[in-house]
Amino acid sequence: MEWYEVAFDRVYPILYAHRDVGEATRVIENFGYLFADKSPVLDLASGNGRYLEALRRKGFESFGLDLSHYLLRSSVEEWEHTGLLVQGDMRHLPFTDRSLGAVINMFTSFGYFSIDTDNLLVFKEIQRVLEPGGVFLFDFLNAEKISKNLLEETRRVSGDFEIHERRRVGTRGKHLHKHASISNPQTGQKKEIRERLRLYTKEELIIMFRSVGLSIEEIYGDYEKNAFVNGVSERVIIVARNNV
Repeated sequence: MEWYEVAFDRVYPILYAHRDVGEATRVIENFGYLFADKSPVLDLASGNGRYLEALRRKGFESFGLDLSHYLLRSSVEEWEHTGLLVQGDMRHLPFTDRSLGAVINMFTSFGYFSIDTDNLLVFKEIQRVLEPGGVFLFDFLNAEKISKNLLEETRRVSGDFEIHERRRVGTRGKHLHKHASISNPQTGQKKEIRERLRLYTKEELIIMFRSVGLSIEEIYGDYEKNAFVNGVSERVIIVARNNV
């Protein structure tokens, strides 16, 4: 079984509790102009629904897709997203050609697959389902900064839980491996998860976008829309359109 089939369960909201709907709302406030005349908007890899909720609060017709049944259920329980969710694989989107006005893929919800052609297939599917001129907002970590300034080990507290994370870059700099141990000292509960992410550089992402017919309009280095700087910026945020 692949890591992403088991990692996104009840531990995920603990591990990334600092990524909340407040952050998502600020991002949509900065980028919402992209969706002004685009409908519907797909939140691809919607997780527990924080970006989907931010889109809804801003009045955008939107829905989410994710592989994790647990996170989809959390999206319903926390935000009442009943009827707005689809369980599916991002490599095989269950939507007709040219049926969507926009797609967002946020917080490094990409690069999960061990084969590059599978990751490229995600972009091909996005291009297929976007209407001509449809918008794609893509948010990824800055692989160059990760490779040069990797925090190999960190410890932190999230609520009642202690989190110990270890990271390494392998395969000639192409993959980020993370092992997280989450424990509750009060109950003795402990869970360990592993993640493996393909580290695509900005230049590699540009080539992939262009190869499937996605035309890049802007590239930013963070959620505040500051210019991207190699080795410095936290994120690679790409605004693209379907030009086919």
